[in-house]
Amino acid sequence: MQQNKKPFLSNRQIEILGFILIILSILFALSLGSYSERDELIMTHHTLIDNTMGFAGVLISSILIKWGVGYFAWGFIPIIFAWGVFTLFKIKKNILKRTTWFATGLIVLLSILFSTDALLNVTGIFPLFTGMIAYALSDWIGIVPTIIVLISAIFILISGYFRFSLTAPIESLKMGKRIKKEDKPEKIKPPKPIKVKKPKKEKKKKVKPEVAPDNILDAIRRSPEDTEKENIDKIEPIEKHVKASKKAPVEPKKTYNDLPYILPSPDLLNPPYTANAIDREELNQKAQLLTEKLPTFGVEGRVVRILPGPVITMYEIEPGEGMRVNKFVNLEHDIARVMAAKHVRIIAPIPGKTVVGIEIPNNNPEIISFRSIIESEKFKNSKSLLTIAVGKSADGHPFVFELDKLPHALIAGTTGSGKSVCINTIIMSILYRATPEEVKFILIDPKKIELSVYKALEPYHLITSEDIDEYVITNAHNAVFALRSAIIEMESRYDRLQEAKVRNIYEYNKKKKAENEPVMPLIVVVVDELADLMSNPKTRQDIELPIQRLAQMARAVGIHLVIATQRPSVNVITGLIRSNIPGRIAFNVATKIDSRTILDTGGAETLLGNGDMLYLPPGKPKPVRIHNAFVTLEEINKVLNHIKTQPKRDNDFILPTAIEPEPEEEFDETSTSSRGDANDELFYEAAKLVISHQQGSASLLQRRLKVGYARAGRLIDELEEAHIVGPPNGSKAREVLEGPEFLEHIKELEADGYYEDDE
Repeated sequence: MQQNKKPFLSNRQIEILGFILIILSILFALSLGSYSERDELIMTHHTLIDNTMGFAGVLISSILIKWGVGYFAWGFIPIIFAWGVFTLFKIKKNILKRTTWFATGLIVLLSILFSTDALLNVTGIFPLFTGMIAYALSDWIGIVPTIIVLISAIFILISGYFRFSLTAPIESLKMGKRIKKEDKPEKIKPPKPIKVKKPKKEKKKKVKPEVAPDNILDAIRRSPEDTEKENIDKIEPIEKHVKASKKAPVEPKKTYNDLPYILPSPDLLNPPYTANAIDREELNQKAQLLTEKLPTFGVEGRVVRILPGPVITMYEIEPGEGMRVNKFVNLEHDIARVMAAKHVRIIAPIPGKTVVGIEIPNNNPEIISFRSIIESEKFKNSKSLLTIAVGKSADGHPFVFELDKLPHALIAGTTGSGKSVCINTIIMSILYRATPEEVKFILIDPKKIELSVYKALEPYHLITSEDIDEYVITNAHNAVFALRSAIIEMESRYDRLQEAKVRNIYEYNKKKKAENEPVMPLIVVVVDELADLMSNPKTRQDIELPIQRLAQMARAVGIHLVIATQRPSVNVITGLIRSNIPGRIAFNVATKIDSRTILDTGGAETLLGNGDMLYLPPGKPKPVRIHNAFVTLEEINKVLNHIKTQPKRDNDFILPTAIEPEPEEEFDETSTSSRGDANDELFYEAAKLVISHQQGSASLLQRRLKVGYARAGRLIDELEEAHIVGPPNGSKAREVLEGPEFLEHIKELEADGYYEDDE
């Protein structure tokens, strides 16, 4: 890799060059397409030229076909066209350069092969250049050996370009006899750690440290067994990426309302993306360049280990003798410049090691498939219902965490960094493990679009309060009611735990299952944008205090918070919230201050976006770099459509009301009718409202009639006395006893003036 220099051509000149190459490819195609053997390179007024491009076409086609490589010259046309397109649109040409050399070599070898006497009749052309080579080879070793040599050379060229082993088919055939099809491990395997052999200690000399390319390449190719034999640093081997499993711990079928409930299958998700092959030559070049450039910034060190991953590659640097580690910390921008990288993250030092880590983005980052994490052994073997299939670690291993052990998560990141995809990953992971009887969701989405797709879970996993008329909560006041209801539910659960003489929800559910009694479901409260709720001065404190109390106490009763925001400022993520939510996830943020607000340390400002994140679990001093799995809207809809085919719940679970009763004086005693029954003047309006909506709820009367809680409660009691609604039914709305036909009776009475006040 070369150091960045001032570009030789401006952007406009590069675009013109690309356009010229495209035009040249078209003109060359016209020249070759109208080639004729009768055309001669003699310019006289008697010369007849059949070529469409005239004399220039005769010259081009003669050089390429007659004197060059025959009709295989057509292979140069797409190459020139591709160079024009890549140049015009400023696309990186790493792959194009390799392809150009490969195509050129293939054209020359094929032209020589088809110029031999045995195959000359196929093309009908004897090019001067490759034809003479074929003639010379045939003269020296014979026609048949010449053909064998050329075919072998072509095969070697193809194997080198596509990087496949010549013995791989034989090895796979042998392994296939011993391994049954269902016991085969998954195809995706993480790259092995790359170790570099330590050089012998030399006397102190002021010489620039060097990394021999042969040593690095040798370290890449060696297996862990070879390195141990040669006394290379002993480092714990990385566990296998995906292990073959005979039994999945998560049963696909569960019971819900005494009916079979089938959990979603991984087949509903898109197939995993193909893992990128490791470019060993590229890793060598970067390690060599990194070692050469460190002394220019006043530090000395050498690459001792390379850990390639799906998105980034970790280069472990051993500082020179007497070199202070803090000199590496401020070199992020300088190293990013010389390595032509978007961002570089420096870990100085790596915890538990004596080396400094430099994380450099890969040229071709891999997309992490959600399905590959769902099917991994770590996800399958986890016993928690709240196991989250996050993605892959920086070295390519599947990464999961258990939300009930965090016990709450705080997520922050700028727009487009992957925050919303992470929330989808959390919800989808739970849907893949739990039935509606086991886990419920309270979804709060002030932006109204991110979580709207989950409205399909209303008869299954979603719960709401009696005071709220929506299941995916989008209103700030409804969010306040939902959080207050969650607190009341939390206090009610603590009372039940006390009565059952158990310490947490898991012991309670275990005891109730043994007694064949209903269990308490886990509740996950998801707030997609905290900043929108905290920005309203009227609801700011009403949002912050419930979140604080839930974070402090709700773990034991199975209520867990997932709070997300794209504005990680101290006005949004206050000290009370940060101190009570230990689990932190940071995506790319704008400044180091924002990173410290969410993680208490820097580093999030150097992330790459698109799901690149830092995860800080409770009790850990340093965050871990994770690449979030990608789940599409199409995959989410497929899973939701599957859930909608499952049996629905019989008994609706509604959070208790959280509206505080208003003072008694708000009810005007003089506003009653003078009829003997002393009904409220809004009695018949309430009756029409309850019958038309078929919902006997005090919260409905509060919202529609704009009255207080006390007056709405009295109206419900009067409706019960009039046998319009039934008796109380726990936290659920009361049953409406009258149908729409009763409304006609009310209208007739109104027309007769029966409901007017007596004077």
